[in-house]
Amino acid sequence: MQSRTESGFSLIEVMITSFILAVGLLGIVALQGIAKKSLANTDKQIQASFLARTALEELRADTRWLTANSSAAQNTVITDILTNAASSASLNNMALCRNITGLGSGSGTVTFAVSWQIQNAASSSAAANGAECGQAIDPAINRRQVVLTSLISEAI
Repeated sequence: MQSRTESGFSLIEVMITSFILAVGLLGIVALQGIAKKSLANTDKQIQASFLARTALEELRADTRWLTANSSAAQNTVITDILTNAASSASLNNMALCRNITGLGSGSGTVTFAVSWQIQNAASSSAAANGAECGQAIDPAINRRQVVLTSLISEAI
């Protein structure tokens, strides 16, 4: 009798290897999607921090509002921005929501809150939920927020 040595792969070995390779590739694709979403959210957080910081620097540059005798409060929500119908000029002005009152003492604490709806969240607007500037919106909506609080005083 002559013994034969078999070479090559059996069909079951090829199928198991293909399955393991497919699961690994699907995991890599899913990881790429998660990384892309996280990068988009991080980019929005950086933009929100920049917007809050810019608004703070604008208030620090002109402190006349600190000593105003009248209460010139504004409570404005631009509905065009909430409904995604805003022009780029409106977005560049960052006039989403203001509530500024003359304090009369020459110094005061201001808080800037910039919030946004995260990617792939259900579309909804504050106006549709009946919320006005500074009021809480439905917590079921996936929103993120950056809050910056600072003391502003009149230059001596």
